[in-house]
Amino acid sequence: MLLVVEAPVPPFTPPILEGETEARGAVEEALRAAFAATMAHGAWPAEPWRVRIHAEAAAFERATGAPPGRSGQWMGDTLHLRPWEQLRRRNLGAILRHELTHRRLILKDLHRWEEEARCLWAESHRRPLEPWPAVPTGPLQDRLDRALAGGTTREQAWAYRCLRAWLRREPLPGPPGRRSPGTDAWMKEATTLAGTITVVWPAERLRGPLTVNGQQLSHRVGQAWHFRGQVRFPAGFPVRDLQGAVKVQAETHGWSLSWTASRAAWVAAATEGELGSDAPFEARRALAAVLGRWIEGHPHQHPGGVLCPLTHCAVVRGSASADSARAASTTPILDLDPRWAFFTGSAGGRALSPRQIWGDGPSDPGGAAEVPDDRWGSWERTLSAAQAAALKRDVKPGLKPGQLGLRLGDSGPYATEDLRLAAGRRFGWTSWPSNACEAEIQPDGSLRLQGRGWGHNVGLCLATARFRAANGATAEQILAEAFPLSWRTP
Repeated sequence: MLLVVEAPVPPFTPPILEGETEARGAVEEALRAAFAATMAHGAWPAEPWRVRIHAEAAAFERATGAPPGRSGQWMGDTLHLRPWEQLRRRNLGAILRHELTHRRLILKDLHRWEEEARCLWAESHRRPLEPWPAVPTGPLQDRLDRALAGGTTREQAWAYRCLRAWLRREPLPGPPGRRSPGTDAWMKEATTLAGTITVVWPAERLRGPLTVNGQQLSHRVGQAWHFRGQVRFPAGFPVRDLQGAVKVQAETHGWSLSWTASRAAWVAAATEGELGSDAPFEARRALAAVLGRWIEGHPHQHPGGVLCPLTHCAVVRGSASADSARAASTTPILDLDPRWAFFTGSAGGRALSPRQIWGDGPSDPGGAAEVPDDRWGSWERTLSAAQAAALKRDVKPGLKPGQLGLRLGDSGPYATEDLRLAAGRRFGWTSWPSNACEAEIQPDGSLRLQGRGWGHNVGLCLATARFRAANGATAEQILAEAFPLSWRTP
């Protein structure tokens, strides 16, 4: 009998860390996670290596010749990184997965474009793409190599668009035209090309007098103020301090507020908004991983491509604390189809699948533990006969294949999710807390509900994440339990 012995997995050998002392612990933790997440992309060279965290952006750019948008770059066996103050606002996990994959591919005879494409893929995928798409034509490969080696801003932007389209097996965009005089010779790195995210607070949620950065704003309808950097609001205002670009405008019934920041800053802020700053660190890492995938599949939640700060998108109460930003920058890779990257406040121990709720997507439910003392572990509600009749008027009967539904007396079935949303809009969001429920029409026409959970019951259960993390589970373990393999990237 042939005995197959698997080669041992090489241990993580920490690099020699140089530079900002206070950042070394967080960077080493992120490097360790990135090392483990990229093992399938190539063998790690045996030679010693260094990581230098520069104290100033200008020093990083002098040492590497890198453009302002780049966060990390190899120079020989040393990985140079921007100052920690900048790194912690970006997606550090994706940056390091990208750069460590470059080192794993150093001995492979790859075109520049092919190596860059593999590093792009490794930012969000633990395993290489199989099979790789058909290679572009020879002239196109040469043009991609030239653009990546030092083309103009437009040429490098085109090259990255082309590589992403190639990875998705989509038609490749045509090359750009001739460069215009004075064009910047560099393009922002791959991990920052996703751009910014804008969150808008509607005026009806921001009432009363308003002071920003110590300045009392006069409420003249239509007048707008623009702020950048650290934007401070007074105690008691519904929004905490924000870091980024903020626009405040006086409206008839309050103030509209828009916040534009990097994707990494939004992920960190939404993670803290949903879980709170006191949530276990590993729970925050898990939710940040889900939010990072969710935004890829749901980039246009509201007109204009903006997000709201409510549960419709994700709760945002202000910029994240340094600890939440660190959690968001060290997220594990979640190899998940972004269309199904959902989370729910509490599944009440009863997780449901996307197909059960929306009639589309995977039919396997994820896992969710029953959490002791969970206020949404079970609930009961009664809607009056008039309220039940209103729901029948609001919701059309009919179910998609595999979708959960309920009958309201002799009518229906109605999709449970449609009933829950209609009840929330009409009677308040605690009137029908979740989808894992049963309904029974009473003799007087009222509707008696019994259920478990808070929200739609799909994806990562935040109550479970807190509970499991508090008992020693890692983000990787929490995510593996929440998302079955059938939800993963095809």
